[in-house]
Amino acid sequence: MLPTRASVARAATEEGQIALRKINLVGVYGAPGDRRALVRLGNGRYVKIEVGDELDGGRVAAIGERDITYVKRGEALRLAMPGDG
Repeated sequence: MLPTRASVARAATEEGQIALRKINLVGVYGAPGDRRALVRLGNGRYVKIEVGDELDGGRVAAIGERDITYVKRGEALRLAMPGDG
C-alpha cells in the first residue's frame, strides 16, 4: 500500500520542535562568511536576517552552519536549529 499524503506528513513531523511563542531559527543559507538566516518570531512572522541586523532588541553577532548568536543587553544568546538544542 502506498502512503497517503497525511501519513507521510505525520511521519515527517516532529512535535514540540518549535516553541510557538518564542523566537526560533528555521534555516541558515549562504556561503561561510556571507550567511543569512530565516527566523520565526514569537508573533508568527518570519524574517530574513544577516550579521549586524537587529533581532529581539539585540544585534546579530554571528551566523553559523546551524545556529545564530545575537547580543542583547550585553548577553550573548544562541538560537539553534530545531533538534540541535
